[in-house]
Parts: sequence; C-alpha cells; structure tokens
Amino acid sequence: MANNPIGSFNFMVTITDVPVAEFAECVLPTASIDVIEYRSGNDVENNVHKLPGLVRYGNLTLKHGISNPPTTAALWDWFSNWVKGKGSPAQLTVTLLDSKRNPVVQWSFTNAWPVKYETSPLNGKASALAIETLEVAVDGMEFTALGQGA
Repeated sequence: MANNPIGSFNFMVTITDVPVAEFAECVLPTASIDVIEYRSGNDVENNVHKLPGLVRYGNLTLKHGISNPPTTAALWDWFSNWVKGKGSPAQLTVTLLDSKRNPVVQWSFTNAWPVKYETSPLNGKASALAIETLEVAVDGMEFTALGQGA
C-alpha cells in the first residue's frame, strides 16, 4: 500500500470544557529549541560549541465562521473568563482525518489558554464571511500517529 499524503482540510479540534463548533482553519504552533553557543576557555581553536536550550512553542490559531443564528459563544466566553480572572487552562487536541474521517495523526497541547480574540472587519461593501479568530498559548505539544500501520 502506498503512503499517500493526507489533505489538510479534514480536521477536528477539541478543547476540554469548551463546547466549540467546527473550525474553518487551524494554524498549528511552531516548535523550536534554542541554541546555546559557547566556547571553552581552553579550546585551542576558536570553535563554537552548541548545546540545546529552552524549548519554545508558538501560539495556535483557530478561525471559525460566525453563523446565523450564532451556534455558540464558547470561544468568547473562554477568552472572557481569562479577562475576568476566572480562566483555567485547557487540554486542546487537533486531529487530522483521512477522506473517510478516520483519525490519522493527532497533536495534543497542554495548558492551553486564549491570548487574543478578534473578528474580521465588518464591511458593507464586501461579501466576505464574518470570521472570529482565537489565538491560544500552549506550554507543551505531543504528536501521535493514529492511522493504520502507525
């Protein structure tokens, strides 16, 4: 059986304790490891040695179309709870699905919390959809292969 690439358009997002609708777009965070450069005082050559430093994760971005009637205010409510000092971190999971909607791979994020909420510009001269965007900070990221043969 050939290893065919999976399309990026079929995915599911779950956030613990936040009943949200489906998302139109999900931008996964980058993951990087800082490089610490040093030179030993007794090195004969002026070589730079490199060591791994802190692990850093960018923010995750979720985009969702506003419907009529509005199906939920869950994203705003989650953000608003943090504004009011009542927020609690969540577990956030993004699952990539194959063409038959079977889970293939999964990214799990720990200590997720909303850092930015915005809506698309409202413009009477355009016919664009109204989109709400939620940017989420995360502490950790795990990748799991779920598909057949994984």
